[in-house]
Amino acid sequence: MRMKNLKAVKNIYLVLIICSIIMGAALLIWPQMGLDVLCKVYGVILIIYGIAKISGYFTKDLFQLAFQFDFAMGVITAVLGIVLLVRTGRVVEFLSILIGIFMLVDATFKIQTSFDAKRFGITRWWLILATAVAVAAVGILLLFAPLETTSIFIRLLGLSICFDGIMNLIVVCNTVRTIRHTEKEIREIEQER
Repeated sequence: MRMKNLKAVKNIYLVLIICSIIMGAALLIWPQMGLDVLCKVYGVILIIYGIAKISGYFTKDLFQLAFQFDFAMGVITAVLGIVLLVRTGRVVEFLSILIGIFMLVDATFKIQTSFDAKRFGITRWWLILATAVAVAAVGILLLFAPLETTSIFIRLLGLSICFDGIMNLIVVCNTVRTIRHTEKEIREIEQER
């Protein structure tokens, strides 16, 4: 039962991450999309993503790396989504700061996850670290870069959403392991000897 829950949460994560990447890419390509529409769509995605993160925290994968901070991040994500939906008019002027802080927090947790993954012997830990640093850099740009035009702001926002999605995709694909999956890998290694 636990393995089915883990697989379901992983699949929901993957779908939401892909939706996030597509939304970020859409903002890069079509920056003329209205900020009100952006806030509402992204708000809904964040609420669903927050609920999925909270659910992920209560499932147990073998390494417990991908979901280790997901209760806190799930609550923060869902609350940010609600704020984007309910207070769209007021949020627009602070959107870059809100998303920048969110990206920095998420990147910081993923940097820690990369070091934990290295300790567990996951060979692609450096990929998690590299994407987390890229997300942090874009988060800092959102916080401090003077954004004189809406088009540049929306493209930067799209870039940050894409990077965050790619980072989360790499984390989930490289760290979520079920006991059965790992036992199969161990048997294959032993048979090769």
